[in-house]
Amino acid sequence: MKRFVLVTSMLLVCLSGWSQDLDWGDYPEGEYSYTFTNIGNIPVDATVTLSGMVESFYTDYPRPTARGLELNNNFPTNGNSVSLRVTFSQPVSNLSFNLLDIDRIDGDSQYQDLVTVIGGNLGTPVTPTIGTASTNTVTGNAILGTNSVEDYATNSISFSTPVTEVTIQYFAGPDWEDPKRQFIFITNFGWDDAGLPVRLVDFGGTSVANQVRLGWQTSYEQNSDYFTIERSPDARAFEAIGRVSSKGFSERLQTYGFSDPAPLKGTNYYRLRQVDRDGTYAYSKIVAVGYDTEGFYFQVVVLDQGRLQVETNAPDPVFGLVDVRGLPSLRQVEQVGANKYLLQVSPTGLVSSGLRIVQMRAGNFSYAKKVLIN
Repeated sequence: MKRFVLVTSMLLVCLSGWSQDLDWGDYPEGEYSYTFTNIGNIPVDATVTLSGMVESFYTDYPRPTARGLELNNNFPTNGNSVSLRVTFSQPVSNLSFNLLDIDRIDGDSQYQDLVTVIGGNLGTPVTPTIGTASTNTVTGNAILGTNSVEDYATNSISFSTPVTEVTIQYFAGPDWEDPKRQFIFITNFGWDDAGLPVRLVDFGGTSVANQVRLGWQTSYEQNSDYFTIERSPDARAFEAIGRVSSKGFSERLQTYGFSDPAPLKGTNYYRLRQVDRDGTYAYSKIVAVGYDTEGFYFQVVVLDQGRLQVETNAPDPVFGLVDVRGLPSLRQVEQVGANKYLLQVSPTGLVSSGLRIVQMRAGNFSYAKKVLIN
């Protein structure tokens, strides 16, 4: 599948003129994780993590090239895959990039490329728009190689709403007889340089008396308008329960608050809808706050590297963590404050994504919360 073509220059037209740009040319060869820091006029960090069958990479891959980052693998059989995930330190708008050379080869070997692309905004799924190419077919978020008529055929990828993460999963496709070397390219990432309405640095809530009090802070605001506070009983269907006007323009720390006077008994899930004056918006992370008539609270926030932060004022809490099958996965609990605890899902920082159930018991007080680990 390797083609030897002399390339003197390559212009990534879809990214030209954008001041926010993740340039793969700076990626270190053969590394499975790397963080790009201070990208763009409004600085954004982007952390790249590769997982899955990374042992199938050829030496010094993934590798930056003139076409972008090359994933070059020798998968043993169909269904094998590697995943490349990019996580941004804050939401980015109108993210766009290209995928090159997703195809299928006939002749002395038969193997097939299959690529899926998914996005998210602090746990909320975001669906990309995927352009077509002559060498493959696009179904939903999946691109399947069907022929090899065109060299370096291009599939464009774009997100019309803000994202904080993108995952590209590269598979050995279902039509597979003679496994050999195969590859695809990921071009540079570009996004709007205007920035989102606000840069949210903190959002949390506690149960106090007969209400839930929410608080958040911003470190930057540009043309922001207001925050809509949304609540859900299951972290899926949200409804607006209030609105708070924002500062508008600020480069200093701003503090906001809102009280839910009628929280639901049990677990309440909250998020903020941050709205700009031109209608641009982004969602915050989702926080879970337990409400009980005794006045106890139980809040869970998903951190990075397989960690969960729990805040509760319940006395002598005992924690548990299970997956959807009921299998325990809690490795360690560390108390890091008077009412704050750190739960370690994995001692290595590497943890599979999926739904987890955080359990807490304290005397007669017992709660369980569902959290999504990405």
